Amino acid sequence: MPTYSISVLKHQQRADEKYPVSIRVTHDRKSSYLKTDYYVVTQQLNKNFEVKDKVLLKLLLEKIEDYEDIVVKGLGNDVVNYSAKDIVEFIKKKQKEVSCIDFISFARKHVDKLFREGRDKRAKHIQTTINALVDFSGVELNIAKVTSNFLKRFEEFLRSERTIVRVNQFGRNVTTKRKPLTDTGVHDYMADIRAVFNESIDFYNDDELGDPVIKHYPFRKFEMVKPNPPKKRNIYLENIRKIMNLENGLKRHDLARDVFMLSFFLVGINTVDMFKVPYSSRKKGRIIYQRSKTKDRREDNAEISIKIEPEVERLMKKYVDPDKVRLFSFYKLYSDSSAFNNAVNKGFKRVLQEVNENMEIPM
Repeated sequence: MPTYSISVLKHQQRADEKYPVSIRVTHDRKSSYLKTDYYVVTQQLNKNFEVKDKVLLKLLLEKIEDYEDIVVKGLGNDVVNYSAKDIVEFIKKKQKEVSCIDFISFARKHVDKLFREGRDKRAKHIQTTINALVDFSGVELNIAKVTSNFLKRFEEFLRSERTIVRVNQFGRNVTTKRKPLTDTGVHDYMADIRAVFNESIDFYNDDELGDPVIKHYPFRKFEMVKPNPPKKRNIYLENIRKIMNLENGLKRHDLARDVFMLSFFLVGINTVDMFKVPYSSRKKGRIIYQRSKTKDRREDNAEISIKIEPEVERLMKKYVDPDKVRLFSFYKLYSDSSAFNNAVNKGFKRVLQEVNENMEIPM
């Protein structure tokens, strides 16, 4: 039977000092190689030139498991009649067949890719959707089964009260009940499924060669529900003044108040950008940055330019990064933008409780 191993060769180092990672297939004392999409730097290798990066190692071992399944299911005992090179070609051929495409596995690899690109919020959103899909269909899902009828049944599942099991930070299974999703929630989940399906088409199909691997597109027949229109969230000037002048000495409370005012003075900058904007974005009395939420969807990379008014200077000095890495020091206080955003939200609930008695927010 063939054996599989991860291979990184010194002589294949590229000009950017990265090494391509391959899977070596050995059979009858001869080897052939399958290229992967991964590259490593020296810091990800041990002294024996073996991959030590745990995250990458997990992905590569999963890839090897996929290859083993393809060979066992496709060749069985006939594998003895194949050379290492023949086995590699067989795996390449089978990878291009739709019957071998696991939609769940592809979606998770796409999520990993988003995390590597620094698009954490988008990655976490799709990860939540895929978890719900696993609850509905199981841990494996052939992409050929993702039809318009399948999507309708999945939507019905999302609109029902359901019991789910998740592993907590201590490695224990926790069972909870989820309420039915609203139209907006269903729309967002289905939009994630559509985005991953489109990614799979881009990955597996070659329009120039014709004869696509994935020949169906379920979203032609499946009608996406329209999201509920967002509620108006205007706030009166007098209430902004109340928040601005509110003092109580509690750290999270004051943080929430300050972040609210920073967002107000900086024309609605969100917490993700507030957390990530580099120090170099401040230029000649302005803040110039790319809005993370939409930079990948606009030709101008969603560049925002905001004049720094005198009223905001005090807050900017209060939270300035002494190391001049980022515009604000929030990244030194919280592990990531999500933790920062959660702290701000919790603090702002307290702020609203204190001003709620006389607060008037139009609906």
